[in-house]
Amino acid sequence: MNLRRLIVALVLCPLASPIIAWGQAGAQGNQTLEPPSDAARPHITFEDYVTQVLRSNLALAIEKSNVDLSKAAVTSAKVTPDWSVDFGLPVVDISSQGQPTNFSTGLNIPLELGGKRGKRVHAALADVSTAAFDYDDTVRQLRATAAGAFIASLSARDILQSSYKSLGQFDRIVEVNEQRLRVGDIGDIELMQSRVDRDQFKIGVISAQADVYSADLALAQQLGEADKLSAQMPVPTGRLEIPVRTFDIDALVAGALQKRSDVLSRQRGVQAAELRIQLAQANLVPDLGVSGSYSHTGTGTAGFVQPPDNTLGASLSINLPFSRWRHQGELEAARASRTQAELQLRAAQIRVESEVRDAYSRYQASVERLKLYQGGVLKEADRVLEGRLYAYQRGGATLLEVIDAQRTSANIYLAYSQALADHANALVTLEAAAAMWDVSF
Repeated sequence: MNLRRLIVALVLCPLASPIIAWGQAGAQGNQTLEPPSDAARPHITFEDYVTQVLRSNLALAIEKSNVDLSKAAVTSAKVTPDWSVDFGLPVVDISSQGQPTNFSTGLNIPLELGGKRGKRVHAALADVSTAAFDYDDTVRQLRATAAGAFIASLSARDILQSSYKSLGQFDRIVEVNEQRLRVGDIGDIELMQSRVDRDQFKIGVISAQADVYSADLALAQQLGEADKLSAQMPVPTGRLEIPVRTFDIDALVAGALQKRSDVLSRQRGVQAAELRIQLAQANLVPDLGVSGSYSHTGTGTAGFVQPPDNTLGASLSINLPFSRWRHQGELEAARASRTQAELQLRAAQIRVESEVRDAYSRYQASVERLKLYQGGVLKEADRVLEGRLYAYQRGGATLLEVIDAQRTSANIYLAYSQALADHANALVTLEAAAAMWDVSF
């Protein structure tokens, strides 16, 4: 795994921060890796990064189009049945017998009864509200995803810095052994052993450099712009050492049930289903058709002598939807949809409460782990290492004890960096689950 990461790092480093080569580390002894520079790339704060993600993310743009589509459906719901006009020549004399020519015209106006149009519009507006809440929920999730990417990039840098610190301590051990070899306190084997351990740790440092690039790449991918994946790949600016927060779990659950957009979407879905039932019931109401006509009969001659005649007529028709009365599939489907929407709402409420409680538990655990490191573990590990190294310089400790203390110190600092990232991620997850957002790094 380390070899594969090393190859990836060496291949990809021209696109990101340069990785310092160390091909002759074993031969040159105390050659030290230096941190790569991010000065040539643009830096970005957490707030600016989240803003840019919400502005340019493609998945969010797709979700926004669903809101526009639902708004268009409202316009369609406002459409009423079209009027129609007819015009005709019922009688035209082509035999030249004097029969009068007759023509007529009429206007037909369909009338929807039962408030069909209003109920269609209300149902469509409910769909717009549902789509808007779905969009808000996508924003909530995307914001948390963006925060996770930002945290991962900061964490990769913290781990890399911890690795550099530990590598410097390994270099100190090598330097001590070089001095002791010169004065004859140790032999070549001890010096070579310390160099082997130091160079083995260097491989992990190079892997950590590759991890920084991978985290930066994932950070830039959320921005949805091709140029952000190369020379304009942003460098996150911030710190993961944020204050520990205190929350009231019951208040978090209550707030989430009231404010979570996915719950609000399901609530609006129940209302929309109820409106669909009302619309289906209205569609069972017969509609009317009002018609008016005008006809003109010309003057007749020969055997059809008569004066010209102008006639107005009107009629009223009503459709009889016997089939819809007998087979009420639309109404049955609407009622089934309401039942489904109610079940979805209950499931969403249970899921949200579970998510909040789980996120709260994980956040509390991350706080406890973080306190262990901040309570003195780091300083104690440093004191142990310094004490072992001091004793080793005076022949009071073995090289194995010094190297073991150094490895323990390195592992503790790496674990602390991971604990900081876990605490930050747990806070983001908790606030996203509780429908609140005041995170900053």
